[in-house]
Amino acid sequence: MDILVVNAAPFALALVVPTLGLRLGKLDKLRDQARQTLAWGLALTFLMLFAALLGHLQNITTNGPSLSQTRWVPELGLTLSLYLDGLSLLFALLITGVGAMVMLYAGYYFEEISDLTRFYTYLLIFVGGMLGLVLAGNLLTLFIGWEITSVASFLLISFKQSDPAARRGALQALIITAGGGLALLLGLILLGTAAGSFEFSELLRDGEALSAALRENSWYPIMLVLIVIGCAAKSAQFPLHFWLPDAMTAPTPASAYLHSATMVKAGIYLLARLYPLLGDSVLWQAILVPMGLLTMLIGALWALRQQDLKGALAYSTISQLGALVALIGLPEGHGLTAAYVGIVAHALYKGALFLIVGAVDHAAGTRLIAKLGGLGKKFPLLAGITILAALSMAGLPPLLGFVAKEQLLESVLESSSVATGIVLFSALFTVTMALILVWDVFFGKAKQQHDTEHHGEEHHHLASPLLIAPGILATFGLLTGLFLQPLIVPLLTPALGKAPSLHLFHGFNTPLLLSIIAIAGGAGVFALRGTWRSLALPALPAGRDLYNAAVQLVERVADIVLWTQGGKLRYYLFAILCAVSILMATAGFRHIDGNMRIDIRNASDVLKGVLLILSLGATLASIIIRNHLVAALLLGVSGYSVGAIFLLEPAPDVALVQFLVETIGTVLVVIMLSKIRAPERQQVIERVHNQRLASRLRDVLIAVAVGVGVGLFSLAAVANRSQRTTITQWHLDNSLPLVGATDVVASIVTDFRGMDTVIEITVFSLAALGVLTIIGRPEAGKTWSFNRNGHAAEEKRATWEITVENESDLSTPLTRVVASLAVPFSLMLGLAHIFYSGVATGDGFTAGVVAGLGVALWYIVFGYHEASRRLRWLHPVRLIGAGMGLAILNAAVPLLFGKPFLVTTQFDQLHLPAGIHLSSTTFFEIGIFLAVLGGTSLILKTIAHPKEVETL
Repeated sequence: MDILVVNAAPFALALVVPTLGLRLGKLDKLRDQARQTLAWGLALTFLMLFAALLGHLQNITTNGPSLSQTRWVPELGLTLSLYLDGLSLLFALLITGVGAMVMLYAGYYFEEISDLTRFYTYLLIFVGGMLGLVLAGNLLTLFIGWEITSVASFLLISFKQSDPAARRGALQALIITAGGGLALLLGLILLGTAAGSFEFSELLRDGEALSAALRENSWYPIMLVLIVIGCAAKSAQFPLHFWLPDAMTAPTPASAYLHSATMVKAGIYLLARLYPLLGDSVLWQAILVPMGLLTMLIGALWALRQQDLKGALAYSTISQLGALVALIGLPEGHGLTAAYVGIVAHALYKGALFLIVGAVDHAAGTRLIAKLGGLGKKFPLLAGITILAALSMAGLPPLLGFVAKEQLLESVLESSSVATGIVLFSALFTVTMALILVWDVFFGKAKQQHDTEHHGEEHHHLASPLLIAPGILATFGLLTGLFLQPLIVPLLTPALGKAPSLHLFHGFNTPLLLSIIAIAGGAGVFALRGTWRSLALPALPAGRDLYNAAVQLVERVADIVLWTQGGKLRYYLFAILCAVSILMATAGFRHIDGNMRIDIRNASDVLKGVLLILSLGATLASIIIRNHLVAALLLGVSGYSVGAIFLLEPAPDVALVQFLVETIGTVLVVIMLSKIRAPERQQVIERVHNQRLASRLRDVLIAVAVGVGVGLFSLAAVANRSQRTTITQWHLDNSLPLVGATDVVASIVTDFRGMDTVIEITVFSLAALGVLTIIGRPEAGKTWSFNRNGHAAEEKRATWEITVENESDLSTPLTRVVASLAVPFSLMLGLAHIFYSGVATGDGFTAGVVAGLGVALWYIVFGYHEASRRLRWLHPVRLIGAGMGLAILNAAVPLLFGKPFLVTTQFDQLHLPAGIHLSSTTFFEIGIFLAVLGGTSLILKTIAHPKEVETL
């Protein structure tokens, strides 16, 4: 199976699962079977992905990394590339393998199909992002996956939306990981720029030579620090570790998956990935080793202070993550073998323990250690699985956790005595934590009856299938320890570049002695838990306190900034226009010399001057005239004059757009004016024209400043315009051979700058939807009274009335006939614009506006309700969705065939009548047409609705 399919599968499932869950949710009598079927189906799918990835192991070991590239924007270095080597394969197998267990577990953990479906959707998005992160063959692609995991993690942590702690923990995790992500992005950009490539295939090809060059680069310290900040935030390293315990509000399956096996190891993965490039330097060691060791000690110690089992496991996870960071930071790669073994071991035992805690909470109704005890008699199988996983966490043979601990101790022994001491004490505390999980929960004296009568917490029957997933993970922790050579060594060999020397028993040596000391010491600390638990330990400053202080500081600054935002539009416009005029005037003065002159070469230039004067005169008249309708028409005249100038240039495409935009704009203004009663319009006119002299002078000065600034900038742009021998000539030469269009503008809009067009129609569509949300559409024929607070007025207070009318004064037999013909004619004209866009004036945008004008005429002539009844086929929101979907699909389909994003495909084998030439740009134009028609119709429909008349 291709790795692109493996990466895309979770995203595809995320699209399917909500619909499937909705269908299954209707089966009330088969609710349990539906949940289980969905769970087993997803688990088996993930096992198939696991098997597909495992099938690449032999090829990678023999032939090296596998690379899959799809060109997107090569000029900008944007390539969708996937890179599968030993390291990425190791993490991808953990993601899919543990993911299969979590998918199965969740099907029995959640009782409501709606909750399960929502959980699966979020989790599948996360899995897709995580696979994209570890399989990324490009630094920027890796960052995209990085951010997807942050967003999906936010959704999972805040899964219990009504819980304030869940929302708070999710927001805290998002701010910290996303903040670290910004630092990471800058660091990755510096790295790619300094290295001369963003592709891992090129970066890792000459690892040693490139690494030496990067260390000599002046950017090396800053890029390393920025990348480490991003990794530390993601992998919960001190001092950014505190978000992980607060993220335990997520459902237990999410905690087992995200916060033990996958997401928190993203930073570990990236450090290991970049080790050949940035590692093994003095700065690398000076940052990672102390940070990792301190995190390891803090996590192990703080875990013992937790009463919540998930909190204890969270701090224990922080400790293990710190150990992995420290191992990667060791010189000459001495810690890489121990780190990779630790990654696998930790995923197995910690994933199992989190799932076990979920089962305990499910059965006992609490996760508090003080309320638990004696569960081993009721749930012996659960107790056995817990013992197996906890012994692996404690590092006892013959489990894989023991091998990982032995490798850890062996690696740090070569470092320093301080590092060895920290690791020893951390291991000792971890043993204590493991004993607490086993003894206090399952074999200690029951401290409280586990029922709702005593402590009011909900608990459920412990379904046996709920133990399948933790049982499998714990069993693999045992099997991989017993069978290191066939199971672990082949998996780590391609990641390390050589076969590691792993044995369950290396003989009686120093690491074994230290391991025995840690086990004995941990048992001693466990035996004295009654003593040290009763100690009143001083409250230490917590990272979340600093986080809260920082958030409060930001809020205070925001309050100050908000104080400057008075809510009056004229102040905002004043600031914006003044800033724009100053910037433009400055740029204009710098590029204007005294040699500029006006040449009148022919009658066309004279006509342009006349049109320019007409435009200025119409604009000035629109200011002086005291009639809104006439002023709106004068503005239309001004716009048409500018369009005529474009036509004389000649620029027929631009002129056509100008004419259409001016027409639809004038129509919209006229419709809006018709919805405001004459007395209100007159009142506004009097208020504007009877301003004080100071207000008028202010407006004149602002207008002059803006006009001078824009004028100088325009003159500078014209005077310094590049000659045709540059980009203009290139477009003229390449439009026909590359795009198949003789119309250069059409080539630019649909191909050369096609992404700009996608963004533009997206903005237009969002603006149309914004009009719908801002302007309410009350039901015609009703009158409401509201007080100034917006509530129905019962008492006699200052109120305003909303009167809705629905009449058209232009409805005559002649206008109705013309209007009836206008829509089909405008649609036909729009289709002509689309199908001949490459060889004639017009395109999808103009087609949408032309059709929109036909729709506008119906609303003007027939009135809102009759027009809506006649245009039942016109669903603006659906048109917008269809148009955007078609445009994006047209842009993305070439990627499936190994071609660049938005590339033009010619269908020369199709011979259509009337000289129509079909290509992929035709579908792009249709998408633009649908989006523009939908947006225009939505704006028209919203504004033409019988609108409220406000009397304050």
